[in-house]
Amino acid sequence: MKHLSFFQRCAAFLIDCTVAVFIFNIVAWVISYFYFVPFLPGFFIIWLLYYVISFCICGQTFGLAFFNGRMVSSAGGSPSWLRILFREGFTSFPAVVLWLACFSNFSPIYIWELDKLYLKFFKLLFLIVICILATRKQRVFKISIIKDETAIPIVRLLLYKKRIIGSYLILIVVATAVRLTNTVATNTPDFYNNEQMFVTPRPTSHSVKKYVDYLQQNRQDINNYVLELFKTYDHVILCERIHPEMTQYDMIYNLVTDERFVDNVGTLFTEIGSAESRDAYKTFVDTSFSNDTIVEKELAAFMMENQTVDLLWTRTNWFNFLKKMYYFNHDKDNPVNIFFTDKDWIDKSLIYTRDSLMAESIISTIKSDSLKKSLTIMNYRHAYLTPGNCGYYLEQAYPGKVANVMINTASAFYGFGMMFPIQHGKWDVAFEQMPEEGFAFNFDGSPFGKDRFDHFLYWSPLNKKHYQDMFTGLIYYQPLSKHYASNGFNYMFDSENLKKLADRALLLGDNIENLNYLKSGLSIGRGKQMYFMPNSLDNIGYFLSCLLAIFILCGMSVTYFYQKKKTANY
Repeated sequence: MKHLSFFQRCAAFLIDCTVAVFIFNIVAWVISYFYFVPFLPGFFIIWLLYYVISFCICGQTFGLAFFNGRMVSSAGGSPSWLRILFREGFTSFPAVVLWLACFSNFSPIYIWELDKLYLKFFKLLFLIVICILATRKQRVFKISIIKDETAIPIVRLLLYKKRIIGSYLILIVVATAVRLTNTVATNTPDFYNNEQMFVTPRPTSHSVKKYVDYLQQNRQDINNYVLELFKTYDHVILCERIHPEMTQYDMIYNLVTDERFVDNVGTLFTEIGSAESRDAYKTFVDTSFSNDTIVEKELAAFMMENQTVDLLWTRTNWFNFLKKMYYFNHDKDNPVNIFFTDKDWIDKSLIYTRDSLMAESIISTIKSDSLKKSLTIMNYRHAYLTPGNCGYYLEQAYPGKVANVMINTASAFYGFGMMFPIQHGKWDVAFEQMPEEGFAFNFDGSPFGKDRFDHFLYWSPLNKKHYQDMFTGLIYYQPLSKHYASNGFNYMFDSENLKKLADRALLLGDNIENLNYLKSGLSIGRGKQMYFMPNSLDNIGYFLSCLLAIFILCGMSVTYFYQKKKTANY
């Protein structure tokens, strides 16, 4: 039996890879009305199914067919579908990727409890077996890929190759047209009119019907929802979006300045800010200033003192929030008390205790000031009620009396600096069907709450939990496309402030020049850049797949015409 050359096998693999890309886009569009298929792991599942079906029905894939390759058993006949299924299901490239993903702590398809030591050993052993099978599959499954040497008239063979080339071209065109159609149909015009590289197909409105139905019956006004929680819980934690996102603090300001909040709660704990600076901020709030410029200068000076982990907390929203709260609280008999909870981490050797220290700061203040109710703002995981997080320590201190509420955002891909729309964008599509751009609801008993937890993307072991296990409810405020981040504030580079920053930089071993990018003004990032960068990678990947396919198509055409000319000469 004659085998395909290394070049032919590689070329066949690339052809099949691009075919799988195009089939995935077509399949995703066909079923999009009912179900959204995410690229990961959808593409690898489609690729695997393509291999299995092609070998079971035809004995060859699209790529192998062009080189007259065929799958045969060691006896020379067609292998059974069961052997094909096992071979491809455990040793093909897409199968190996899927198995690795299934057992990975960063898996989007985490399916088993593998936290115990013996199960981790089993996981490692299984992966080793998969790798061995992948490298020894010909011996294990007794299946080979050979060059079909059956006598076929050359004219018929050329016609066969011509059909393959034509089918490949049609597949490229159809898949691209379908992808464009799906993208336009599932995105609003204001979203895809600008920066098209960030726009990819999203779930259809019909595919998220159960979410929409729930929202239509159960959404509530944000302030009403949070204040209603205080009838059941003593302490509520708001789970902040990424720190610099601006619009969330408009919502938070509206909440904490609500008369009902002021009268019945009146206490706000924040992750940002050092507990040692509480008195300094109170002094700032109690002081009268002649104009807004002086207010901002004094607040900027306070920001240099109210330090925690970084060289400087440059978030514009924090500066603006403290300024607005100054005007709200100044000269009030019943102000909203703001308590910072962190510390100045000049020495970071114990930074791993940060959550417990912030929680202790909150708990000790609640006890010393005899506070009955409080609202706390914590970012991402710090708001979780799972071990090691600030929310957990609060729940331990006040069991059954702590609620945590997520503010709509995107999934943070821990360690990779990227963000993805939660649940592949299903939630956002459902939110956008509502007439309001602000509402809240409980996770318990909702389809949202039953979804797998992907808020802190693929952070095992939390990635096998559900949202109702992690949060009490959710606040939706503004679609992702309207979110934006901002760094910088007025007067941060005043001479006195620069001196303080220089001194702090020496203590931290940092460089004050790292802040120079803010000297020209605010640094602003838009929602598309923050949340949809993976979409641009998806589009780039598809574009490169098309380029590769066109290159392959040209190579196939050259081969076809060369063989045709050679045949004509004979």
